[in-house]
Amino acid sequence: MKIHTLLFAILVSVAPSFARCEEVMIIANLQGQDAPIEKWQIRDIFMGNPSDWSIEPVGLRPPNTARTIFNTNFIALTESRIQGYWAQMRFSGRKTQPKEFGSQEEALTYVLNNKNSMTYVLSTTEVPDGLVVIFQ
Repeated sequence: MKIHTLLFAILVSVAPSFARCEEVMIIANLQGQDAPIEKWQIRDIFMGNPSDWSIEPVGLRPPNTARTIFNTNFIALTESRIQGYWAQMRFSGRKTQPKEFGSQEEALTYVLNNKNSMTYVLSTTEVPDGLVVIFQ
């Protein structure tokens, strides 16, 4: 019984630090166009589906906390299902997977230097000048 109490105490003390990192925001470099404002619109862009926007999606390579949260909250698929989807799309030649970077900093630099592109980052990330938060 004491082990359960100890585990509960550890969980309660650690949970607030996890809660701060469990959200992502969508950051974009929009030059002359409106932003998608619904989750399904962002999902369509990142999954290569037809869209009213000419926005290049930029992702992060797995394993990455922001990617996991983004996949859960926006794409609603597990990493393995997403990898399977993109493998099938590459094989059939129908769609191209978004560019992926190893860190949030690399993704933000790319978006900052490329008009009409967007990425996701942890909500605790500082947004560079020239980029806008389109979804939080």
